Amino acid sequence: MMQSQIVSRPRYRELAAEDTAGVHLLIVEGDTLAPGQMAALAAAFAPVAARLQTWLVSAPATALAPGKVCKLQTVEEAAAAIEAMPEGFGIADRLYLQGTEPFMWSLATVAGRAGLSPSQIRMQHAGSLKRRVWCTHCHQTTENVTTNIVTCTGCGRELLVRDHFSRRLGAFMGVMVDAEAPGEVPKREEVFP
Repeated sequence: MMQSQIVSRPRYRELAAEDTAGVHLLIVEGDTLAPGQMAALAAAFAPVAARLQTWLVSAPATALAPGKVCKLQTVEEAAAAIEAMPEGFGIADRLYLQGTEPFMWSLATVAGRAGLSPSQIRMQHAGSLKRRVWCTHCHQTTENVTTNIVTCTGCGRELLVRDHFSRRLGAFMGVMVDAEAPGEVPKREEVFP
């Protein structure tokens, strides 16, 4: 994961179960699983395995997960499942997310609408550094950005991808690349592989 001096940039930690929590919901972006990573998660959540639900999203069929396991195909399916939880979340419940930033923040946003506070959500980055970029000009988001400059899918402007992050939007800010000096456009480079 990239380190930044920008204070809005999220910092992630290795996931660890909180013994005193009520229900534990672990959602893993299966495409990002490195060898041995599921075993590490199983060890980390072993103390709460009886109260743990694990949702594997787009995971390989061989992925072995701790707790009561549910397999889902897409992040949209996981978001819909969070919204449809019949009993919702309690104040002692915890949500643990592992995956790329767009994956985690998509689900954190939905969980917030479902009643979870930010203090109940834990995140561990895994996989690609690709970003979701929010255009400060037309307010559209562009997904899966891996370069320092991206063409906005909303207004078509060339956006400089900033390290400033909006937790509300779950996205990094994109500003017109040559707003200060029209015509001066730096080289487009892949910086978030």
